[in-house]
Amino acid sequence: MSGNPAGPRARCLTIGSSDSGGGAGIQGDLKAFARAGVYGASVIVGVTAQNTLGVTATASIGTGMVGHQLKAVLDDIGTDGVKIGTTWSAELIWLLVDRLVWLDEVPVVLDPVMVSAAGSALGGDEEAVTAVREGLLPLTWVATPNMTEARRLTRLEEEKDPAKLAEAIVELGARAALITDAFPGGAGDWLFDGERHHEITGPRRASGCDHGAGCAHSALLTAFLARGMPLTRAARTAHATVSLAIEHGAADIGNGRHPVELTAGSLPW
Repeated sequence: MSGNPAGPRARCLTIGSSDSGGGAGIQGDLKAFARAGVYGASVIVGVTAQNTLGVTATASIGTGMVGHQLKAVLDDIGTDGVKIGTTWSAELIWLLVDRLVWLDEVPVVLDPVMVSAAGSALGGDEEAVTAVREGLLPLTWVATPNMTEARRLTRLEEEKDPAKLAEAIVELGARAALITDAFPGGAGDWLFDGERHHEITGPRRASGCDHGAGCAHSALLTAFLARGMPLTRAARTAHATVSLAIEHGAADIGNGRHPVELTAGSLPW
């Protein structure tokens, strides 16, 4: 499944939820994959009625249909990188574990989305969190939670040090952890590659265009890893690319938190 005999173009699979507003979720991931020069496929596990103002309704996709989507993509297209976003239930998570454990040396990036940028819940009850800890993290090359999600995953609810949270996630089985928005003001990330810590900083963009920034960040990281980029460079490049996407964001779209614009500006790679 992990080979690409037809040619050099890398293929990436995103597993997550649809954003009807087009700024985040599956739609945002596919835009990020295209920007990074990889072919994007998708498995939709949930649907949201969503815009720049927030999420107004959600619905999960049955695990049977999720399984059919996974089989259809992996049997024919294959993948060189997998990004996992929203995980609605423990049942779904264990299905993903069962299907993805067979992928050989394919980077898996876990972005454990538990709430939207607008603050709306997107699943993640305690049973699901336990399934992520026990099932998905041991398959994960890089987990990319924000500080709140990292505290919940590690159950270190009072911890403020991103380095300690990153180490705790690696202790749970992930090869590496990238804590996003790790500093006051959200101006940088903290990477622990399993051996060394790396502080990834950059200017804070105050454009009001950050809807989909987290999705784009983890999708870009997946794409760069799929293309063979070393982890530290991939993390820094993803951060810089998203920073530009916020700076040149789609301020003319919507009336809330405007979407990032991945097609604007010069690429930092």
